[in-house]
Amino acid sequence: MINEHFYYLLIDIACISFPLIFSFHPAIQFYKEWIPIFKALLITAVVFIIWDEWFTVLKVWSFNPRYLTGYYIGHLPLEEILFFFFIPYCLMFMYHCYSRYFTKINYDNKAFRVFNLLAVILLLSIGLINIHKWYTGFTFTITGIILGCISFTSAGKENNWKRFWIIYLFGLIPFFIVNGLLTSIPIVQYNNLENLSVRFFTIPVEDMVYNLLLFLSNVVLYHRFKKTI
Repeated sequence: MINEHFYYLLIDIACISFPLIFSFHPAIQFYKEWIPIFKALLITAVVFIIWDEWFTVLKVWSFNPRYLTGYYIGHLPLEEILFFFFIPYCLMFMYHCYSRYFTKINYDNKAFRVFNLLAVILLLSIGLINIHKWYTGFTFTITGIILGCISFTSAGKENNWKRFWIIYLFGLIPFFIVNGLLTSIPIVQYNNLENLSVRFFTIPVEDMVYNLLLFLSNVVLYHRFKKTI
């Protein structure tokens, strides 16, 4: 019988295990990308951890101590800190694998930038309408602003948006598994006054946008650091 206090930690370890092991596979060699990847992960993690701490203090969400090891940094459990390194690592592993195996697929970046514009309009509309709800208003609005800024700058022109959106959508499969566990056990609990109360099973719709911003931030920083090597 597994001790309940290790549930969140075990979910973290389960997420990172497969990508970490296969990072050394001769056909993948993801370990060769570790320098730009770790730089991107660190910067993004710091920003999201500060955000997470802020929202925890505001009681936008909370963590069930029944499923935690009991080690905290500020108001955040250790497992939550690891989440911001392990989950993006998994997404970037998928992103790298796609680039290794689908290098000859053509894409029209202009068409995807039009799609991005529509996504920005949708995100900002929902965010601003619900600006009084911390999780919805802040997450949708910030994601819309950052997606818009990146899409129509030099960074956005260079980014392979087809690869980005394919991996984001494909990454929703493990996302629903992981977040489904976190929200159904429940390990993470949400204050419904601060979100739309729209759920995919037990997962707030805001989590999908949160995940989008987390992935986007890592991709952009990864490419920026990769250029400097």
